[in-house]
Amino acid sequence: MLSKLKVQFFSRLDVKLAVFYTVALLLISLILSSFFYYRLQHNFLKQIDRILKDEVTELTLEIEEDHDIVKGCKEFFEDISYRESYPVFFRVMTHDGVSLWESENFSTILSDGIKEKKHFTVTVDQRKKLRYRIYETRFTFNDQGPFVVQMATKTKRADKILENSLQNIFSAIPVVFLLSICCGMYIAQKPRKILQNITAVTRRITSQNLAERLPLPPGQDEIRDLTLTINFMLDNIESSFDEIKQFTADVSHELRNPLSAVKGEIEVAVSRKRDAADYRETLHNCLERIDNLIKMVNDLFLISRFDAKKYDLKLSRINLAGLLREMYIFFLPIAREKHIHFVIKRCDTLFASVDRHKILQLLSNLMDNAVKFTPDNESITLSLIEHRHEAELRVSDSGIGIPEGDLKNIFKRFYQVDPSRSGDDRGAGLGLHICKRIVEVHGGSISAVRNKTKGVTFTVRLPLK
Repeated sequence: MLSKLKVQFFSRLDVKLAVFYTVALLLISLILSSFFYYRLQHNFLKQIDRILKDEVTELTLEIEEDHDIVKGCKEFFEDISYRESYPVFFRVMTHDGVSLWESENFSTILSDGIKEKKHFTVTVDQRKKLRYRIYETRFTFNDQGPFVVQMATKTKRADKILENSLQNIFSAIPVVFLLSICCGMYIAQKPRKILQNITAVTRRITSQNLAERLPLPPGQDEIRDLTLTINFMLDNIESSFDEIKQFTADVSHELRNPLSAVKGEIEVAVSRKRDAADYRETLHNCLERIDNLIKMVNDLFLISRFDAKKYDLKLSRINLAGLLREMYIFFLPIAREKHIHFVIKRCDTLFASVDRHKILQLLSNLMDNAVKFTPDNESITLSLIEHRHEAELRVSDSGIGIPEGDLKNIFKRFYQVDPSRSGDDRGAGLGLHICKRIVEVHGGSISAVRNKTKGVTFTVRLPLK
């Protein structure tokens, strides 16, 4: 049980963030402390080296002024004997190592003889456990030499400061560690509480209460952006659920009516004995209704492929004017039966890369609607022109028209301007929706506007490419 609680504790986001911040802060602190210690040590050594070089310069000047090495060394020794900060010790030798002057106990500081070049070293006096910085160089005097001078000073003061600095650094590290843990846990509590609230609300959201949304946290940060994104996703999910529910209800309604009609026709036919003509008429009516059902199912299948983006466009460069004339010739006899003035006002030769079958279906749906909802002795006008590098197709009628409030909904699936309409004029409400999907997959647009007098005009724009 304890191990499980331990695992859960260290799996928490605020704990992980606190540990991450603490480790990062400790690493930065160690790097900065090491750099500070190195720079402090380097500066102390530079200062000591500069002092030793200056002292060697003063010693050589003193020897030149006295014209004697031993006398100059004595006077220089008297000058430096009262120093406290950085007391210096020195030795002057011939180039073959014979000592000419030496400070007291200098041999305990540096027992080695002459070196081959200038050098700085730190040695340890074994008796007093002290560290020294030593500088050695050569000079000439009265055309004699070269002579060797070795200058040394204690590094005790600098070592003490460095030691105290190191102790302070090691003392500060645990404090920094504790403070970073506490501050990290405190700071991470806010996002953890917000995420816990998001989790709790999200768990309450089901298909029955999709209207619930996450509360927006204060501030303009990433958590607020996450909350807005989740709410936006829930809006889309709710919209999709509503569409699915509406789709299910519409399909059930559209299937129930024709099936009930077929069932009624058959029940009437078998209720009593009839002649062959009556049975033939019943079968003809049933077949017509079944054809309508098959057409609706095929339309639904096409829409589902559009929704799943699994449509297969067989694009080819086609003359749109030829397709328009082909569908015009097909619907012309139907329009003449209703005494509709059906004409092509203008038809430019325009080539576009389109799917022939889909465009024919688009034209068929638009013309079928125009003929179906245009009363006798009215007119339907077709046109195809080029407008701003697009093919603009218009189907305009002087029929019953569409109310202004319904224009924005007519391209929705199963939407019908007059749901009470029955008979041959009543469709499933899928034709215009399919037109919209066909146009969209070709990179175009479709719109509908009311005419000034009566009727409506559908405008399709397809890119010429």
